Amino acid sequence: MKNAKRILAFLVFFIAAAPLRSATEREIVTFDLEYARNVDRADPDAVRRSWDETLLAASLQGLANRKGPRLYLFYVKQWGVSIDRYWFELFRSPMPDGSDGWLAARPVHEAASLEELLDIYREDYRGVVLYDERVPATSCLAATLAGADDLLPIRFDPAPGSLYTRLVTDPDGPRLPVKARLLADDGTPLFTGSGTIPGTDRPSTGSAKADAYLWLIERYIKPGKTSDEHAGYYTDLAWLNSDNAMQDHTLTNYDYFVARRAPFVDLSPWNDEAPSDDPNQPIGTDAKVLAEFFNALCARNQGKKMIHVGGFILWNAKYTNWGGLGGKHDPVATEWKQVELLSNFNAWLDADALGTGAMANASFYAHFPLKKKYPFRKPTLSDLKKRGLIDKGGRPANKAYIALYIGDYDSAAWVYQLMPRFWSDPNRGAVPISWAFNPTLAERFAPGFDYIRKTATPNDLFVAGDSGAGYVNVTALEAPRPISGLPSALELWTEHCRKYYARWDLSVTGFLIDGFSRPIDEEGRKAYALFSPDGIVQHHYGESGITDGMPWLGMKYDLPNTPDSAEAAKIVLNDVQISDEPQFFVYRTIIWTPTQIKALCEALKSDPDKGERIEIVDLYSFFLLFKASKSVKTE
Repeated sequence: MKNAKRILAFLVFFIAAAPLRSATEREIVTFDLEYARNVDRADPDAVRRSWDETLLAASLQGLANRKGPRLYLFYVKQWGVSIDRYWFELFRSPMPDGSDGWLAARPVHEAASLEELLDIYREDYRGVVLYDERVPATSCLAATLAGADDLLPIRFDPAPGSLYTRLVTDPDGPRLPVKARLLADDGTPLFTGSGTIPGTDRPSTGSAKADAYLWLIERYIKPGKTSDEHAGYYTDLAWLNSDNAMQDHTLTNYDYFVARRAPFVDLSPWNDEAPSDDPNQPIGTDAKVLAEFFNALCARNQGKKMIHVGGFILWNAKYTNWGGLGGKHDPVATEWKQVELLSNFNAWLDADALGTGAMANASFYAHFPLKKKYPFRKPTLSDLKKRGLIDKGGRPANKAYIALYIGDYDSAAWVYQLMPRFWSDPNRGAVPISWAFNPTLAERFAPGFDYIRKTATPNDLFVAGDSGAGYVNVTALEAPRPISGLPSALELWTEHCRKYYARWDLSVTGFLIDGFSRPIDEEGRKAYALFSPDGIVQHHYGESGITDGMPWLGMKYDLPNTPDSAEAAKIVLNDVQISDEPQFFVYRTIIWTPTQIKALCEALKSDPDKGERIEIVDLYSFFLLFKASKSVKTE
């Protein structure tokens, strides 16, 4: 009788503990995380819950999607549109070429809760890593351990109803095992800014924040537990003290980098001030540790890999003089300082900048099977002759040639959020547009890039954005490199760019940003001539020329993004002069729609004094004409 009761008790326990379900091999599991964005930013408890659940979901997604495109989240919105739903539905629909959408044949299951997701993907994680709100940097450490050790990051909070209580300690919850703690066993902070950094033989820097990253360097980066060619540069938990909109924490961007076991970091690049989130640290500590972080990655890969860095400094919350933060430097200067430092350590930025920085599902999209080549038709010298822009002697007509750089698409998140509106603009195709999509962004949004190429009009042309296959300062890759002391990486950069330019059929680089680094020199131009032979647009206007057959000149101005085109047209018209020689100007636009671009072109052409002299061309035609003006053989 006792044995019968024991068997019955075991069966009851087994049935109760049995998993809810498992995903089939072809099934896509979706989860609506929009509730975590739709909270009152003024309610600190709601905001904490939102942070906790978003970070957990994104990290789980990164782990689950290592095996394939399995878990898809709905979270990001722009202009009232669910961006994640837009792309999901598009990729399940027939393509314009008559082919089936990438996801058309896949069955879909909608998960109802985080607990269900945890059950479905229970084989993809081993347990939990706890982090400490009192040391906000530990949230970046927890994200690193999530990828490196297959763990779920959870903020330690024993309050009733917290995610920690719900998933770790509640007897009625899943009771996830704690495998790592970023706080002491007695609940006090692990990192205190004094003594010796726990688990290492290194003395404290005097900053708990900086000590946390030195611990990460010693315990994870140097031993090879993390990727040596990916890193996340996203805000830590100090974001809670800002007033940013919910999705501006960019936690949904983490999945791609968790999937690749990337280390995460959030440190100031400035060495002349203490950071706003750690004002009592010794001046320059953040920047010193940040340099050590990336130097450790370079040492790991022996200088043989360019490092993909996703993210951007959250400049309205940290490290700048914005809105009374107390820093010495403005947001643009801080961006430039960040990129200067990264470039010194062979790292390129996938710049998920504030405003349109949020992206979800990159670990899902990364499994899309790209084609080896994506060719498109570029203008030829014969085309320009037929248009009357080059005479029989090979000289360009006496006009003012205007090319527009259509950017700044140096972030996968920007393409992801903006293209649902911009690519469907009814005026796309009406005028030539040189889309400056950085080719590396396809790493995180491959199906979007494939779709864009399939649906391009003859007036949609493609050039590389700043500063090629990733946002770098080119001369910071050249020796001498005072910040890093590393040997030149220009050859490494050249080979890195060759690969991306070849796949996407690019041969023009629309903009190089020098920032605080010295302007590109002849050594740099010779390198670009190897993979961008049809031209480069340099940062600073002034000199121009031809290097190894590659034309180059400087950007004239950034045009203001105003509701109408009058102000921008006035700037351009002021530059155009009555002359006996052709003139050449490139202007940069930032997140302009095709309708705005068309309106600017019409305003310029309709000017009664100079309109007939102006010729608006794409960047490929522009450089063919420029070379012709220099009497250089072009075919």
